Amino acid sequence: MKPRVLAGLLTLALVPAAAGAASLGLGVYGGMSSPILNDTAGNGPQYGLRAPIHLIPLLIVEPYFAKSALGDKDETFGGQTYTRSGPDVDTFGANALFNFGGSVKFYPFLGIGSTTIKQSGSSDVTDTNLNFGVGLGFTPIPKLGVDLRAELNAVVTGDTSRKFGNLTAGVSYALFGF
Repeated sequence: MKPRVLAGLLTLALVPAAAGAASLGLGVYGGMSSPILNDTAGNGPQYGLRAPIHLIPLLIVEPYFAKSALGDKDETFGGQTYTRSGPDVDTFGANALFNFGGSVKFYPFLGIGSTTIKQSGSSDVTDTNLNFGVGLGFTPIPKLGVDLRAELNAVVTGDTSRKFGNLTAGVSYALFGF
């Protein structure tokens, strides 16, 4: 699916949700991204933005943007060692969080998005990504949330997929209440 089409569909889906939302927030996060079953890249940092929309106490819809810069990897061919540059991974999409708890909460989540993988020596890949994971969050003061997350992210590339494990910490602030 084309990234612009996916972005348009996500925007259309979120406009009615935001109109009846209990609150809308903005958050930032950072952490570590690790390729899974992929020997062409190493671990690297990940950071991004999230905009949690609290629809009902149990459900949060969260559009997001994530950027990762995976590490370089050394490979040996015929006795020669070469360094392969790690890919840059850009993702945007939306997660659905199922919120359990009050000021301290546990939440499983799942999401869909569009990912672009850019790596020197390879053609760019832009495809659908699916992710799921768990999070633990708490509210130290009203409107301010802090969370820790672990997720598995799979970019579907034809008959195969590229998978990444992400560990992140973030902070968000509730901007508007409806």
